[in-house]
Amino acid sequence: MSHDHISIDRNNFSSEEEYQDELNRLTAETLRISLEQAYFPPHATLKEYEAVRSLLDDPDSRISGAAKEKLRSYGAKISPVLRTDLRENIITDPQAITIATAVLRSFQREAIDGLLDMVRECSEARRDLNLEEMFIGLSQFGYPETDAEALRKGLDDIALRVHALFMKSQQHNELGLVLSMNQAFFEESRFSGAADDEYHHPDNTYAHIVMRRRLGIPISLCVAYLLVAERADVGVYGVGMPAHFVVYHPELDVFIDAFGKGAFLSRDDCKRFIRDAGFSFEESMLEKASNIAILLRMIRNLIFAYTKMQAEWEVEALHELSATIIEAMNQEEE
Repeated sequence: MSHDHISIDRNNFSSEEEYQDELNRLTAETLRISLEQAYFPPHATLKEYEAVRSLLDDPDSRISGAAKEKLRSYGAKISPVLRTDLRENIITDPQAITIATAVLRSFQREAIDGLLDMVRECSEARRDLNLEEMFIGLSQFGYPETDAEALRKGLDDIALRVHALFMKSQQHNELGLVLSMNQAFFEESRFSGAADDEYHHPDNTYAHIVMRRRLGIPISLCVAYLLVAERADVGVYGVGMPAHFVVYHPELDVFIDAFGKGAFLSRDDCKRFIRDAGFSFEESMLEKASNIAILLRMIRNLIFAYTKMQAEWEVEALHELSATIIEAMNQEEE
């Protein structure tokens, strides 16, 4: 951690060594407080976590089991700490690795259960999924610590900027609103497509990372765009073309390429893209995509990404999720 934000008077110390010791102590203390505030529930401490972590390899299953439950009790916010400890080989004992991994996956399972509850509830009510809740819920599978309120605030802030730009615009019509939307989203917030060498990484699908890095694949960028547009009263919806995903504005009859930084596409442009991608064009390819169809497409993208990474547990969990969603949809149609 940098010393930039630590301020102590050098003149209060008799030697450089004493000064550096105190500076290092304060830096460590600041880091500890920051970690506790970011990743632990109230009253939990980093020292307590480290003590619990040290018990994961205890040969007595009652002790290691109690340590596992204590980790679970911290909640999903602890996930980044566990991931870091596993990735950086701070947790090295095989039993401890198994337990820490199981805790992480239990949080991921909770996210899957939450998504399935959403799907079943919507299926029974014969209505579409809430796009925002779906985007957040899927993100909590990859990143259980995903903060729904922080994500919503980020979307709100961009939408407020859209309104501010529109009020200053010379075009107080639907085109002016879309141009304001694109300026706020692409030019100012800098959302753009992921680079080729990172395109298939799972992070490009998860809201937790997409909103932080402002990078994604077509469908995740479009979902973020749609959620801001909804807040800013921009009348658009998603279109799941083969091999690409875009946003459509019916009133302006224009397609918006979120992966291409908001480029406007005509219907003929989309037809040409589809044919160039090797598909025979059908009008249904430019129809509105339901939110549940968007979810299934995002899950398929994740399955492909995790397969490339040989992440077998994630692939299996997502296959199960997809199959259960499709089953629920089929039951709705019966």
